[in-house]
Amino acid sequence: MRQLEAHEEGYLLGYRAALTAQLNDILAKMGYDGSRTLADFISEREEAISRLRDACEEHGDNDWDENLHLADIIEKHLIRHL
Repeated sequence: MRQLEAHEEGYLLGYRAALTAQLNDILAKMGYDGSRTLADFISEREEAISRLRDACEEHGDNDWDENLHLADIIEKHLIRHL
């Protein structure tokens, strides 16, 4: 039984490695070259949230949580009011 578990673990590690390689390939094809860090994306999101708060205050509603997906904020709390 232990050998089967080791075999399964090896399979899962290989599977994850293949998925990671595919993800990296997809991201490169989309133009994400790895030069931006997670901090860059967090900073960009924070700035977008701030601008969306301003736009929603003027043209929509601010009844949304900062963790909501940006597309949902735009669609449900801004565009629907325009």
